[in-house]
Amino acid sequence: MKKIGYILPTIISPLSYVSKHSKIDEATIIMHHALVNTNAIIGKNCIINSKALIEHDAIIEDNCHISTSSIINGGVIVRENTFFGSNAMSKECIEIKANSIIGGGENILS
Repeated sequence: MKKIGYILPTIISPLSYVSKHSKIDEATIIMHHALVNTNAIIGKNCIINSKALIEHDAIIEDNCHISTSSIINGGVIVRENTFFGSNAMSKECIEIKANSIIGGGENILS
């Protein structure tokens, strides 16, 4: 679509909280009651679903879906094309490899 001139908007729910010190890239949607904290970076074409928490200094690369009520803790890097299921939680300061599928309710510790 971009090749033919479309502008892909970023959509942020007014019911979410997005720190003014975070960065949200194009074509990303931040859903109701999601929270994106200081220095978090969200890439292109991502979904940060309802009640998801993206903590400080986390990086979510392009084409990721962070599902409902999931928690990405501080300093975590989620590589591109990753699905992070509902109610899943990551330990702080880890890297989640590209193309990962994290099931709902999982705790990612390394």
